[in-house]
Amino acid sequence: MPAFESLEPLLLLLIALTAFASAVFHSVGGFAGALVLTIALAPILGVKETVPIVAAAMIISNTTRVWAFRKWINWRVVAAIFTAALPGIILGAIFYIRLPVHYVALLLGIFLIVVVPLRRSFAARNFKVGLNGLRAVAVPYGFVGGSVMGAGLMLAPFLLGAGVIGGELVAVVAALGLGLNLSKTIIFGLSPLLDAEMALKGLLIGICTIPGAFTGRWIVTHTPLRIHTLFMEGFILAGGCYFLWRAAEGFGWL
Repeated sequence: MPAFESLEPLLLLLIALTAFASAVFHSVGGFAGALVLTIALAPILGVKETVPIVAAAMIISNTTRVWAFRKWINWRVVAAIFTAALPGIILGAIFYIRLPVHYVALLLGIFLIVVVPLRRSFAARNFKVGLNGLRAVAVPYGFVGGSVMGAGLMLAPFLLGAGVIGGELVAVVAALGLGLNLSKTIIFGLSPLLDAEMALKGLLIGICTIPGAFTGRWIVTHTPLRIHTLFMEGFILAGGCYFLWRAAEGFGWL
């Protein structure tokens, strides 16, 4: 993996701008900032190494968004999901260290492709999700979140069904992302996959995301709720296509 010192200044600037843009995107959509950052950095830092580096970067990114959206955080929802997800996060991170992730990517891609029509169907039937429903979906979310980036997308229809929308949606996902990526970084740090130099790189990238969180907050507070929901649905579908592409690549179908 190339060190930052060996990279051209223009490439370093590109990394910084990508980190900023991913934070804006993350704050507006509530999801997948880590996924965007992973896609952009993998060709530079290496595919296997990028996930633990981005996990370290997302500690700072999510901490900033938690602070920026602190007035909207629903801590009951955060606690219900994270406590149920934590065992899966640990297992998923160990799975990532030891095994390929394309099987998980295939399942997640299929899941994300079908959740938008399912969510609309549920909404038409006045579908509601309570804390127990959120705890149930948190179990697979934890495992997938420990294995890959962007797993927060699978929570979207359930959070929307629980009435978590707009700024509250962004705030809840930021708090969950902080817990998720802090847990993953600790586990990766106990393995040869994440050493001190790589963790430092992740933290430096994370610092570049700080202004993006506040830029995204301004966009969210000036965007109508209906547009925000439509944006979320579109990105869920895009995320599903991305995971299917990664699965196909992992299976050698491309």
